[in-house]
Amino acid sequence: MPISCLSGAPDLYSQKQSTAFSSFPPPMPIQRNSLATALVALRRRRLLLAALSGVLLSLAFPGHPHPLMSWFYHPLWAHIALVPLLVALAGRGFKDGFAAGWTCGFVWNLLSLYWVAHTQGGGPAVVAGTLLLAVYLGLFPGLFSGLLSALWARWGTKALILTPCLWTAQEYLLSLGELGFPWLLLGHGQAAMPHFVQHAIWTGVFGVSYWVVGLNLLFYLGLISRRPAVVAAIGLAYLLPWLHAASAFATPITQHIRIGLIQPNMTLAQKWGPNGLANSFTALEALSHQAATEAPQLLVWPETALPCYLSRRPACRDRAFALVEELNIPLLTGASDYDLARNEPYNAAFLLRPGHREMTSYAKMHLVPFGERTPYRDDVPFLRDIDWTQLTGDLGPAEFARGTRRTIFDLSASPNAAVPPSFAVLICFESIFPDLVRRHVADGAGLLVNITNDSWFGLTAGPHQHALINVMRAV
Repeated sequence: MPISCLSGAPDLYSQKQSTAFSSFPPPMPIQRNSLATALVALRRRRLLLAALSGVLLSLAFPGHPHPLMSWFYHPLWAHIALVPLLVALAGRGFKDGFAAGWTCGFVWNLLSLYWVAHTQGGGPAVVAGTLLLAVYLGLFPGLFSGLLSALWARWGTKALILTPCLWTAQEYLLSLGELGFPWLLLGHGQAAMPHFVQHAIWTGVFGVSYWVVGLNLLFYLGLISRRPAVVAAIGLAYLLPWLHAASAFATPITQHIRIGLIQPNMTLAQKWGPNGLANSFTALEALSHQAATEAPQLLVWPETALPCYLSRRPACRDRAFALVEELNIPLLTGASDYDLARNEPYNAAFLLRPGHREMTSYAKMHLVPFGERTPYRDDVPFLRDIDWTQLTGDLGPAEFARGTRRTIFDLSASPNAAVPPSFAVLICFESIFPDLVRRHVADGAGLLVNITNDSWFGLTAGPHQHALINVMRAV
């Protein structure tokens, strides 16, 4: 099981249970003066119900970090958040279902990803980009809702058994391609409750999302039927993951590693402004000397900790190696890299080890779309010719090249060799892609190290959401 270092779902639908789906009457034949009756009255205002689901979903993820605001956020909201959306869908057909799902997704992403507008000072171009991001991400819940509603209209309530499958499928689609952005996967939000996510060791985060949507479906069915079997299924759905987690947590930890995490706490202006490289080195060296007194087996500096092309700047490289030799501790640092043959820059990580003059490096493979790279610029020629500065002023992609190979870093030959001796690096938002992480682990990584620079987002929910995602990657 990999460890993460920052800066199958329960089968709810047995054959016997699926038979119960077909026996449910048409939606909402329920008593008056109940919550369900109120929801029925709102069904004609299905977009309002969909927006309510979007609000509830946003409350299931870390939101504004202010102490008063933080009281409203809890991952348990996700267990009922889709119920209003299901009420709105009830057999409406693809078009109406898509509209409701998109509304839910737009509201959810706009409220949860507000911090994107904070980058680069929150100018008009960034705010517009945040709105477009919410519009785009809303398409995926829209597709889920449209398909479910169409199947519901055709097959009746029997189609509801597909609800968790359809949701999980749209989350998987969201993780693909250069525009992939699987940040707000339902399973990611559940990482705040470790007892309910340990089955991700078998199913990945998508299995946790499947479980969450299954709970929503059970709560919806309980709302319209109030059958004891549904109540029992809800209890079982909570009990099984908890029992597995209790067993997993009882297993003793046999591998330990001491890591010194160096956080210089520098602003972007301090790092990239005049004397930024010298100031960065001074702060990082001082903190590393302080951490060395605790005898760590590895020192970790943040993403782009050194604002230079480390492999192409001998003076910069020599200074970093001098520190490594002095402390006799391996150092992992973020910095830029440059391929002279291809004339391309990279966002990279470097491992420097005592007694070795060669650095091991990894170039970031998943680049932030429109932040680090124009998506599909290699496949669509005219995208390479866009001058983003003419459109957005100083903003626009840095146009880094994508890394092409995964790297497993080895500490076995280092002083005080660490256990586990091999690790992989995830740079910035690479940690949100479960398949990339899975491949690193399959290559032999026993430790996952996420180096990131989340100061772009200031005192917002962004860094807290990112940290929660890294918890899930460690399962």
